[in-house]
Amino acid sequence: MKFNAKKLLLVSSIAAALAGCNSSDDKKDSISIDLRLMETTDIHTNVMPYNYFVSQEDNETNLPEWGLARTSLVIAETRKEVSNSMLFDNGDLIQGSPMGDYMAALGTEHLQGEMHPVYKAMNYLEYDAANLGNHEFNYGLDYLDEALKGSEFPYVAANVWKADDSLEKVSNATEECEVRITEDFYDTAEHMYNPYVILDREFIADDGKAHTVKVGVIGFTPPDIMGWDASHLVCNVVVSDIKKTAEHYVPIMKAEGADVIVAIPHSGLNNNDDEFAENASLHLGYVDDIDAIMFGHDHRDFPNSTDEYGDIPDVDAEKGLINGIPAVMPGYWGAKLGVIDLKLNSNDGGETWSVDHNHSTAELRSLVEGSDGAVEDLVVTEHEGTVEYMAETIAEIDVNMNSFFPQVVPDLSIQVVNEAQLHQLHKWKAEGEFADASEDALFLSVSAPFKSGRNGGADYTNIQEGELTNASVADIYVFDNNTPAVLKMTGADMKRWIEWINSNAYRSLPLAEGETFLVEEFPGYNFDAFFGGFSDSGEGLLKYTVNVENGSRFTEIDGFNYTETENEQLTSLTYYGTEIADDAEIYVITNNYRASNSGMPGVDNAVVVKEEAAFVNRELVQFYLADRLEMQEGNELEFPNAKVFQLEAPNTTSVSFASAKLEEAFRCATNEITGLSTEQEDGTKEGTEGFTIYNFNFDYNGEFNCAAK
Repeated sequence: MKFNAKKLLLVSSIAAALAGCNSSDDKKDSISIDLRLMETTDIHTNVMPYNYFVSQEDNETNLPEWGLARTSLVIAETRKEVSNSMLFDNGDLIQGSPMGDYMAALGTEHLQGEMHPVYKAMNYLEYDAANLGNHEFNYGLDYLDEALKGSEFPYVAANVWKADDSLEKVSNATEECEVRITEDFYDTAEHMYNPYVILDREFIADDGKAHTVKVGVIGFTPPDIMGWDASHLVCNVVVSDIKKTAEHYVPIMKAEGADVIVAIPHSGLNNNDDEFAENASLHLGYVDDIDAIMFGHDHRDFPNSTDEYGDIPDVDAEKGLINGIPAVMPGYWGAKLGVIDLKLNSNDGGETWSVDHNHSTAELRSLVEGSDGAVEDLVVTEHEGTVEYMAETIAEIDVNMNSFFPQVVPDLSIQVVNEAQLHQLHKWKAEGEFADASEDALFLSVSAPFKSGRNGGADYTNIQEGELTNASVADIYVFDNNTPAVLKMTGADMKRWIEWINSNAYRSLPLAEGETFLVEEFPGYNFDAFFGGFSDSGEGLLKYTVNVENGSRFTEIDGFNYTETENEQLTSLTYYGTEIADDAEIYVITNNYRASNSGMPGVDNAVVVKEEAAFVNRELVQFYLADRLEMQEGNELEFPNAKVFQLEAPNTTSVSFASAKLEEAFRCATNEITGLSTEQEDGTKEGTEGFTIYNFNFDYNGEFNCAAK
């Protein structure tokens, strides 16, 4: 083909002229909008700024640094500063505090006549949309559906689907409900909830006029809910991978006209590329056309300057960017408000809009003085009911129960749970369960300190009034969704389990300059301690010793990826004074969360031989206390310490670690519990302030319990 130079020159001239005209028109039609997005996350029914685990007098003296009624004032201030704003919630609303417990105790039927208090507050605050967190599923689908009827704003959960017999199964076994998720799945499966919404909003642009902007909102929940709430969800719900689901739906949202797409995943941030990852917010930063990420789930702050995200490529934690996309995670319980300011541009007079990420920002805002009385008034009935319910006395006790020092001193807050679980395990055995167990099989329990500073320097079990109440049981076992499960394993499995805990929990000795002993990023609720009951003489049957100067068995740990060495810190593991053999047959009762950790050493080779969905582990504590009281006269219970484990460090004088900033913790560490001391020096955990430094000198020759005041 021959080109005509004259024609080509003419076309070029016309194109240049048109470009010049368009350039002039572009300037005339170019407008911008400043849009503020606000986010709350992990409220956990903390509507009131009230600590139900301490007295009313204490609450009046020290206004808690949390509660949606306090966040309300920040939301109002933040809204006033701008012309255009939207408000979202990331999830974990209806569970996780005494008020949540109280509402769950009232049941689904109560919600048919009364709105859940979180929605009374959130409707008043005029939320635009919200996402389902994992804890929304804790009380079952019927309870969740009834609660959601109180919401006057839309909910999204793109990766939660209805289980359907027509979907392709992983296995053809009749009892198998796991579905194979292929590309066809997204077009054939039916959603349980709306995957996304596109909201038409009128915003004021810099030309002073109102323009319609289509804001798409898409949400996700952790795929792990299928293990955590298996009793409610298996064969009822299917969950897909967060990133793949986003890659499917975001182009659809754009095709439907979304100008802006906001992702609100209930999913944390870490450096992984796993399919079905629990924490997949990093992945969403690489999905085209997502303009803002408002995440939650792991109760941390983003942006921040602690360097905890410093090793993640393409994450700028100080600016709040994930692969250049503005992102926020505002902690927990309403203590912070996440704020993203987006710059929207239009070159066609407001017909369509795009986001200028380079001129968009992210920040967290802290609480201001006071609390919103209007929000408090909305939930006063539920608040008063919670106070009354939590104050009900179960039994008197002879010691303090706390979770201040569980990694260095055997802890009663763990032991009480273990006693309750083991009590139930022996009940099942007496009823004929585990009939195939050998005569010398060991029956044990394992649990962890569920309140150990995750939510600040006061977030510890702290029972000091000489009595157990309903609040005490919630204080001991904060996760009221865990159901019991029994694992069958060997002695070798149990040893690997303990070595795994050691490797994660303790830094190698000797410590480097400025290092503290405990690995702070290893959460306390994963610090498992085993228990085997008491002999007739009152001695603990299970004992183990850990030499923390030996090298760690597991190194290069990243989730459940690791390098396993020949090192051994566990130097002794006995039951009734006899070393437990590698081939010993062991039945361990735990919770469904731990039993689902199939990649964790010790659990990886175990077999789940029983799961019980009829009650939760917190109820096991209540059942146990009731059984003990029924077997005795009087209302006082004694709790001797089984002294299950002991740390050794022959060449180390003492170590320091951060824990509770509480007067009761100071008292227990001063002439109450052997080996502990404190100068009450301020400390941090994972860069978070508000903790105290304690010292431990490996002395186990005295008192393990802290006496009740």
